[in-house]
Amino acid sequence: MHELVIARSPASHPERSRRTRDDEAISVPFRLHTMTRTYSLPHIYDIAFDFRDVKGEVDFLCHIAKKQLGRPVKSAIELACGPAYHAREFARRGIVSDGLDLSPEMIAYTRELANKERLAMNAIEADMRWYRSEKKYDLAYILIASFAHLLTNQDILDNFNCVADLLNDGGVYVIVTAHPRDFWGVGERYAKTHWTMERDGVVVITDWGGDNDRFDPLTEIDDVTVSFAVTENSETTVHKCPERLRRLSFQTFQALVQLSGRFETANLLGDLDESVPLSSENESGRLVAVMGKRNL
Repeated sequence: MHELVIARSPASHPERSRRTRDDEAISVPFRLHTMTRTYSLPHIYDIAFDFRDVKGEVDFLCHIAKKQLGRPVKSAIELACGPAYHAREFARRGIVSDGLDLSPEMIAYTRELANKERLAMNAIEADMRWYRSEKKYDLAYILIASFAHLLTNQDILDNFNCVADLLNDGGVYVIVTAHPRDFWGVGERYAKTHWTMERDGVVVITDWGGDNDRFDPLTEIDDVTVSFAVTENSETTVHKCPERLRRLSFQTFQALVQLSGRFETANLLGDLDESVPLSSENESGRLVAVMGKRNL
């Protein structure tokens, strides 16, 4: 057994770096599991990341897709879907909705969630660079910072080709990822790296990043450790999960979109809100790229 000192922080706004009250430090005995993959712990991940306004974000995606399509969206696919919070919400609204993820554990978990609600939603285990299907969609979207799992320029180009082939003519691809400011440590950080969530008596404290993280300036890849401290029935288990993420500059992103030739950028926003343009100001907290498929 080890002893862990945990700083409990409020969970009301885990994406924001600001705190609304002082943290409360506690010491608890814990078991340590290392070298677990983040996405092989679907129930823990589901609790840890269940802080978003899913209905509001789906409202935004429907609105932005309708604006580009000239009609309401009829079908959508979520890439790197995890527990498919948004894909399930699309399905609840009667929209044809699928979710794609590389993790077999996450896909099995997502299928269970969809089945419990009797949702007509497919959870697909596949790579977002290589997946192809005869089924086509009006909208594809990737959220939170999952786009950073595309580690090379070729990965990103392959993703653009994959998504374009999955979309109907005139289809829309919405990419929501971290603001470049968060990658380069310039100004106030938007994304929070430490937060606490609780559901049904299970407390999950997430730390995104550790003391031994490494950044390679040649590959632009961060090797980080994601830690989940999970407390249930007065017992705490800490899972330490290695992750690799790309620090993609905005200029490189734009160049890759142009190089791919598959999309044209319709809008660049700083949040899931059309009134917030992408900028270096603090109110612009994310990079939201709205792209329309080019017809070849």
